[in-house]
Amino acid sequence: MEDGFEATFVIDLSPEEAWEALTLPVLGGAEAQPPNQYVVPGFPGGGDHGEGALCTELELDPGRLLRLRKEHEPCAGTEIAVVLEAAGTGTRITIVQSGFGPWLKDVKDIFETHWHQIVADFRLHLERGIVVPGTLWGASLGAMTKQTCIGLEVTNVSPNGFGERSGMAEGDLLLTLRGIRIRDTQQLWTVLALSHAGDEVEASWARGRDHLHATAAL
Repeated sequence: MEDGFEATFVIDLSPEEAWEALTLPVLGGAEAQPPNQYVVPGFPGGGDHGEGALCTELELDPGRLLRLRKEHEPCAGTEIAVVLEAAGTGTRITIVQSGFGPWLKDVKDIFETHWHQIVADFRLHLERGIVVPGTLWGASLGAMTKQTCIGLEVTNVSPNGFGERSGMAEGDLLLTLRGIRIRDTQQLWTVLALSHAGDEVEASWARGRDHLHATAAL
């Protein structure tokens, strides 16, 4: 999807069981959840809704379709639609998040990684009834990157950020952070989530055939 993300998977639950798992309140019981609102596991939220993102019902076809508006940042105002279809003895689930706007095309590679994690956590809730913490946002690299076959290439360096303080430039290939080889966005996020703003961190990167190193504060 140009303006969003879509995933489809089959779970070993009947459509009735899958619908019950999808619409079961997860915010401390039914009395704690406002009418026509749902806390959707897997999607990042805020405030007291650590279990997921608070969403408001837009369209409801019991047993088949639940369409919602995401109320929590990040990406508040986007729509989440979940469609259920019988698939043998199980249920085919299609989940779509859309309505991001034209800015998405510039960061879609990064968001794609996050989307895969969201879908995995959402599926975990449906299949096993378990809710796990979402992405923990840690310190910032101070640079945008894109995935290549040999690692993450720097596409933009933010003013006064870690990337600039370290000496990174557009076109560099990030190699390591905190001594850990960084090959993809998920690895980068994990290392940053375990770091704090102000930490002195060593990074290395390639500029052509030159292997560069620096230590700076995140």
